[in-house]
Amino acid sequence: MSKPIKIMLTTIITLTIVGIVAIILLIYVDFDESDNEPTISDMAESSFVTDEITTDLADGQFIRVQFRIVTDNQNTSEQLKSGDHFVINDAIIEELTVLEGSDFRNELTSVREDVKGAINDRLDEGEVTDVFITQKAVQ
Repeated sequence: MSKPIKIMLTTIITLTIVGIVAIILLIYVDFDESDNEPTISDMAESSFVTDEITTDLADGQFIRVQFRIVTDNQNTSEQLKSGDHFVINDAIIEELTVLEGSDFRNELTSVREDVKGAINDRLDEGEVTDVFITQKAVQ
């Protein structure tokens, strides 16, 4: 075999092996970075703290509560900070008035999920990813 043919065959075999490895990597390795959990500083940058909200509950008790609402991007957080938060407060109050005082002792995860869903229903764009209760007092 002549030298140019050996070089051509070696190149073709090498490219074929590299191509097969690339295809296997693309099929079996997940390169999606969206699964990474946001850091606390990322969450702080794209979050909004509500004013202290006082409302009555279904069982006649009252609650004073404050939330930190974490959004999927900083634009949504800015929208909440810019003055559209009265809509958010309305959504929160609407969700809280059907709850009872015991819900704030035993079902905090459910309360946070309900508030998250109510706010997401009211947002034009963006999404709430987490809701944290920063203060609460049931009376």
